[in-house]
Amino acid sequence: MNASNQATTQYFFQFSINPLAAANVVNNHIALDPIATGDIVVTKTSPLVNVHVGQLVPYTIKVQNTTATAYSNIDIRDTMPPGFKYKTGSATVEGLPLEPTVTNRTLTWSGQTLAANATRTFKLLLAVGTGVQPGDYVNSAQAFSGVGGTALSNLANATVRIIPDPLFDCSEIIGKVFDDKNTNAYQDDGEPGIANVRLATVNGQLITTDEHGRYHIACAAIPDADRGSNFVLKLDERTLPTGYRVTTENPGDVRLTRGKMAKLNFGASIHRVVRVDMRANAFEAGSTKLTPQWQSQLNALPEQLKQQPSVVRLSYVRARNEDDGLARERLSATTALLRKLWQEKNCCYALMIEEELVTESQDKKEPAQKGSKP
Repeated sequence: MNASNQATTQYFFQFSINPLAAANVVNNHIALDPIATGDIVVTKTSPLVNVHVGQLVPYTIKVQNTTATAYSNIDIRDTMPPGFKYKTGSATVEGLPLEPTVTNRTLTWSGQTLAANATRTFKLLLAVGTGVQPGDYVNSAQAFSGVGGTALSNLANATVRIIPDPLFDCSEIIGKVFDDKNTNAYQDDGEPGIANVRLATVNGQLITTDEHGRYHIACAAIPDADRGSNFVLKLDERTLPTGYRVTTENPGDVRLTRGKMAKLNFGASIHRVVRVDMRANAFEAGSTKLTPQWQSQLNALPEQLKQQPSVVRLSYVRARNEDDGLARERLSATTALLRKLWQEKNCCYALMIEEELVTESQDKKEPAQKGSKP
């Protein structure tokens, strides 16, 4: 092939066509410059950071042509987060109303023109649907070619955070720590609150009762919308006045329903402390069984305990050469026996039994101590 047979790069914009002759124009290849990456820049913002379910969220999309060439037939697409919905009639372009085409979660402004070095501003409102859960939600926008759908710009994102609504989502807890004088685990008339008692949640939040023994936890939890959720709270017994013991369940738990308030009280009262000291000679040799003399005294103890709310402190004094494991077994067996005797009395309050193991000639108690309630 010689040079005379090759196609040239010459092209024409104007033609003089004779209608009486052939009027076909072929192989007139007009050179077109493609839109390069970075020529069109899209930004997306929202003035809000934290929003609630049902709230309208404003968004602004800015599409900037960074070149000296005008572009046409451009589609601007906005992708809504799951659960969000476009508010009909809210969209504007350069301040003038212009509705997008809505297809599922995509909003499209078709056939847009960008003048050289110009910026077009799109504004719209999205509503947060009722089924949207707390968390971060991303809304994105991008420019595409109207022919072929090729992406022409960066992907611009705007993120908002859905937070609990104090009225509809949060559940609050109120309650009181009271002086349970009759140890029935309920606050009756004449039973005042106990001030400066500390309570703790499972996630480490600390609450202190006021001068009337009252406390309040704002937005304690966001319960499951369908089933509700349990909330656990523990009273720090070390912050009770001297001599007081808890008379209600501790930790306490309550079932929460979304958007509603719940109440959880704790009772405490002064208990008489009955101390029972034991040594190896109170048991049969090598056994956890009490000798008849000690067994008879233990059998008589529940009748004395009925007279007044009491705490029993079982203390085992272990000789220095005594087997540690057997000493612990004897202490646990005695606790279990006393608990059984108390249950048989079917008495009027929950008896608390505290255990301590002390080594002879030592004033310091061993770390393995525990308190138990039948």
